[in-house]
Amino acid sequence: MKKFGIACVMVLFSVSIACAEWMVDFRDTYSTEGIDKAVEKALKDGRNPDLIVEVGLEIEGLNPQNLVRALYCAGASGQDIRAAAEKWKISEPIVVAGYKKSIDECGDRVADSQAYTPVATGPSFATPSGGRGGSFASPSTF
Repeated sequence: MKKFGIACVMVLFSVSIACAEWMVDFRDTYSTEGIDKAVEKALKDGRNPDLIVEVGLEIEGLNPQNLVRALYCAGASGQDIRAAAEKWKISEPIVVAGYKKSIDECGDRVADSQAYTPVATGPSFATPSGGRGGSFASPSTF
């Protein structure tokens, strides 16, 4: 039982060292190559937007809007980005501004990587009445 406990402690120690090493690498890449490269590398290494946002927010001087923009430009899921932003208390206006900035700077790369999300503004033309109440005329009722 003692050997099992020691093995568990060693595994946890190794995992914590690997995690700390990743954070240092992320910060170093940010310092030398910028947030875009740091985020791209982190995503390629299998880190999720939640962890990237957590570590990114600890970097002094990094604007959260630029972090969000970098995540979108790198192709992270919009849903994952919004969930991470909510968890780490990044306001919705900052997320929206980061998304818009990513569209301006990264263009089609961003639009193609995000799933279509309908926005409910104005009348719906998917309903027979155009989103308004009332009846409609169908060719079968003539």
